[in-house]
Amino acid sequence: MKILFIRLSFLIFFLAASTLQSYPQVKLDFMNNRTPTHSEVIEMYEYLAANHSSARLITGGITDSGRPLHLFVISGDRDFDPVSLKKKGKSIILINNAIHAGEPNGVDASLKLADDILNNRDNLSEVLENTVICIIPVYSTGGFLNRSPYNRANQVGPAEQGFRANAANYDLNRDFVKADTRNAFAFMKIFHKWQPDIFIDTHTTNGADYPYVITLIPTQFSKANPHIGSYMREEMSPELYSMMEKTGYEMIPYVQTMRGDPRNGIISFMDAPRYSTGYTSLFNTLSFMVESHMLKPYHERVLSTYHFLVSVAGFANRNHREIKEVREKAAESTRKQEIFTLEWQLDTSRYDIITFRGYETAYRKSNVTGQDVLYYDHDRPYTVEIPYYTYYKPSLEVENPEAYIIPQAWHEVVTRLKGSGVEMSRLMADTTLFVDLYYIEDYSAGSRLISGRYPHSNIKLRKERDSVNYYRGDYVVKTNQAANNYIVQTLEPQGTDSFFRWNFFDPVLNRIEYFSTNFFDSIAEELLENDPELREKFLERRNEDSEFAGNARAQLSFIYENSPYFEKTYRRYPVARFNKTEGLSLEYNYR
Repeated sequence: MKILFIRLSFLIFFLAASTLQSYPQVKLDFMNNRTPTHSEVIEMYEYLAANHSSARLITGGITDSGRPLHLFVISGDRDFDPVSLKKKGKSIILINNAIHAGEPNGVDASLKLADDILNNRDNLSEVLENTVICIIPVYSTGGFLNRSPYNRANQVGPAEQGFRANAANYDLNRDFVKADTRNAFAFMKIFHKWQPDIFIDTHTTNGADYPYVITLIPTQFSKANPHIGSYMREEMSPELYSMMEKTGYEMIPYVQTMRGDPRNGIISFMDAPRYSTGYTSLFNTLSFMVESHMLKPYHERVLSTYHFLVSVAGFANRNHREIKEVREKAAESTRKQEIFTLEWQLDTSRYDIITFRGYETAYRKSNVTGQDVLYYDHDRPYTVEIPYYTYYKPSLEVENPEAYIIPQAWHEVVTRLKGSGVEMSRLMADTTLFVDLYYIEDYSAGSRLISGRYPHSNIKLRKERDSVNYYRGDYVVKTNQAANNYIVQTLEPQGTDSFFRWNFFDPVLNRIEYFSTNFFDSIAEELLENDPELREKFLERRNEDSEFAGNARAQLSFIYENSPYFEKTYRRYPVARFNKTEGLSLEYNYR
């Protein structure tokens, strides 16, 4: 019996050892200008999860490539339940990599971060005292599989990299609200399950040349909840800049220039909800996009990103109580918020002054085209004080209703609301409600394809109050939620990235019913006889407009469009705004 036990123990040990050995160790090669393949990335995370009980590799859904979207979680007390972790007061950091798969520096940086924390290099495991690290190893799995040395013509290294678009040719960093991809739904599942306190998206720049290896886009503080915006601007961002300077990788705000030259000033990027940080910040997550410089050696881009991730983890660990308090205040104020800004305008009358190091520009004659080509002269560096335009002001605001009513026919919108954690109820019976309605008076149809759609612009609305029939199963979205900002931004037609703007409600822009001239002529005569006001409007138009007076179809159309026969739903935005009126409440109609 003893011999049998020994043999079984040996067999179990042998099988376990064989399992561990089937995974490669974490062997990163970014110092030699190489980034791992998708299979190598996942195998290295599998190795870490198999060898460390404080790590776990899980999946959050399937992407457009058919590969799962993985999530690697590092939890010092081996608790992998996000609800439990929140109750313990842990700060949860979510790091997203390779949304543009040709920009893989975050992939290598996150692997190095995970390996160093789990093996306590430089005492990094200390950050796990109050912090949980969640890493999406590769977001654009399809783009990452599409490797080539030629995917990024303007980027120095790595030797091979992925493609900017995903497997379905979507730019995933334009897809967070419209969510046309399975990647976006998989991200929603992860994000709303873990509800991170801090979100970081890792990128590489396109654009100007300057000495800095790394730049930063914090979510635009003007549009963030005031508690979040002031904390990020006054407390968190300054400390992160200071910490990064000590690592040898001095950081600067993302270089979006005013009139083409950094010396004219740089502009704080407005991250609309279509972008990753624009989406996550709608839920009061402290959100950052880090951009390493495309022309710096690949290993420098990886190391600068790595040091930023370490800096954020250290900050979160030291300030976990303050972060929790700020987010709780933000959630409570969002539930009670009444006025929301739908569009923002840069305030050029206000700016901060920052120090900027750059290169003088000059022109050389192209040996290819024979024309002048701009270049940055590294032998002529400069250091100047420049304006940083980081203030925005509201250009369009709206007061939120008590609730939005969404007919169940618009299931694509409902699906996205549910995916984003919005609480909804459904009408229990057919009913008629007196609601506020929008009509689309005018809009500019999109002429340029953006990530698979033609978004509308210049949207003009007419408002009316009317009674509308609703049916059992239609949806009620109350605006007493921490998700209010997302709800208003997507359901108000004039929102920067509203569902209407992204074509989800285009069918209401179609005329469905028309009339036959010969049959409607007698009806039109009867309408004019019975409606003196319509008759007066008609005769006034005919007397003032000779072209109208000579066009029988136009005259009948005028009468038709001002009659009860004209379809009331034409250009009527289907999502209604509901506010309580005397003697009318939704409370008994939905659950």
